[in-house]
Amino acid sequence: MKLNIIHTNDLHGHLENWPIIKQYLNLQKQFFIEKREPFLLVDIGDALDTVHPMVEATEGMIMVDLFNEAGYDVVTIGNNEGLNFTNNQLAYLYSQSRYEVALANLLDSRTYNYPKWASSIVYRDFEDLRIALIGLTAPYATYTLNQYELIDPYDALEQQLRSIQNSSRNVDVVIVLSHLGLKDDRLIAAKYPQIDLIIGGHTHHVLQDGEVVKQATIAAAGRYGEYVGLIELEIPDKQIGKLWRKTKRRIDINCHLATIEQLRDLTEIPISDSYELRGRQMLKSQKLAELPHLYTANRSEGENSFIQLALDAICDKTSTTLGVLSTGLFLSDLPKGIVTQNDLHEALPHSMHLIVMTFRGEHLIEMVEEMKSQEEDLRHRLINGMGFRGKIFGEIIFRGIEFNSKTQEWYAEGKAIVADRTYRVAAVDHYWFVPFFSTIATYGSPELLFPDFLRHVVSNYIQKKYPITTVGKD
Repeated sequence: MKLNIIHTNDLHGHLENWPIIKQYLNLQKQFFIEKREPFLLVDIGDALDTVHPMVEATEGMIMVDLFNEAGYDVVTIGNNEGLNFTNNQLAYLYSQSRYEVALANLLDSRTYNYPKWASSIVYRDFEDLRIALIGLTAPYATYTLNQYELIDPYDALEQQLRSIQNSSRNVDVVIVLSHLGLKDDRLIAAKYPQIDLIIGGHTHHVLQDGEVVKQATIAAAGRYGEYVGLIELEIPDKQIGKLWRKTKRRIDINCHLATIEQLRDLTEIPISDSYELRGRQMLKSQKLAELPHLYTANRSEGENSFIQLALDAICDKTSTTLGVLSTGLFLSDLPKGIVTQNDLHEALPHSMHLIVMTFRGEHLIEMVEEMKSQEEDLRHRLINGMGFRGKIFGEIIFRGIEFNSKTQEWYAEGKAIVADRTYRVAAVDHYWFVPFFSTIATYGSPELLFPDFLRHVVSNYIQKKYPITTVGKD
């Protein structure tokens, strides 16, 4: 028996490659059908990412539609699906899917059961061959804010492996769809001899020919649709139907990756992101506010400063007078006149929520000095991940916090910071997650605000402050 598995992971809404990928998927599936070989099409999460305007404009539905059209069989979720969309949004999206979601380490905190749209194990039968697919997603503590209860992925995996062992019907192949990252995939492969195959993601690693750890093979296909993976499993007929936990079984697993350049040559489809153009048009139709003047991204002070407008917005949202943002967050200006959702999405595409930090004065001074001490290094430092969708970190700008050169003291709200007084500071969660500012986690007791991103907070603020008044604008 031969089983073929086509896999993708960490697309992050990069739809510029999708027409090529879809054509390749169709060609491969047709090839397997003609050879009468069974196949599966799976995704390992972070397909939905609102950095893409079409994903933002459709609240993720474009990816569900595309996966339905492509004929995906099973997916697991990444942190982008789980944290960038509310519990209810994700429930609606997957109610429209024609594929199954394997997810073993998240519960709905309202019911303490698995979400209605997910299964802890997905079983698939091919003639006499039975496989089990277990999905695991990266265990971010912030899932609790989205009405989920986290299970440690190792505990969840052990629970599902016991369930398979106690099943009335033998399982021939155990596959883990892992959005945990390569380090955890290797640990899982080494720890659990019951597992045959781990298809991974999250850390965007590329395993050109797979990687064997003890009895298990690990596969992964990078990120952004730059690769599509193909795995061939060959199981001798005499092995099929034997208990999955037997150590004498033999499964030959071969992994291959095709680059997007190879797929483009094969399909002869040019790269062109028509989905971005459509998404931009949809976002442009959503008019938000009418600004009295230009707000400039590269200006850190004054009434025309975009970052100062954003500091106004986050302080208003959190009812604080102190805040901090960095200039690298602001990728384009906000124009004078009518502003649309597209303007906000282009300027602030980041998947970042707000946090409110609560410090004693002495620790607030420590945080500010920690930030200022790294200012020159961070000003032009390239940043990737942790919700950031820009290029460089930029300059750190404080609201309500300044250094008084005469008294050589830090001031907050115009007065010297008092060591034992409590201060609340608004920021974005990115500063909590990056490895630069340890004082935030150590002393700041950060409270994360869910579900709005920074751009949504700014959008709500300018709608309130600068409502559209121009007659005849449509």
